[in-house]
Amino acid sequence: METLEQFIAKHRKSDEKRSDFAEYLYSLMSARGIDKPSQVYLKANITKQAWSAIIAGKVSPSLNTCVKLAFALKTTNHECKYLFKKAGYTLASSSEYALIIRYCIENGIYDIYALNDYLEKYGYAPIV
Repeated sequence: METLEQFIAKHRKSDEKRSDFAEYLYSLMSARGIDKPSQVYLKANITKQAWSAIIAGKVSPSLNTCVKLAFALKTTNHECKYLFKKAGYTLASSSEYALIIRYCIENGIYDIYALNDYLEKYGYAPIV
């Protein structure tokens, strides 16, 4: 039988689960050695104004914005899942659209143009 301390440690929410969208985004940046937000929002093709509004919590990021951030940060599937969850989205296995995004992430395809080619091939609008 595990001890009470082991049980608590196993079931306590991690910082990853407790953080909000902006905090988690900054933790991903830190893990990759990125110290300037401009390195992320420019690569994700997001305006400085949109970035600032998202970070300040004034607006929630759109699904497209989350995809662009996940690709810009080259997230793992696990990281992408939490990033999306914090913005109120999921990449459900029942969604072909989500599976296309997950396919790219799980296979290290972080080129948004390649993702758009896959999406268009299956009849979905590209990420803009």
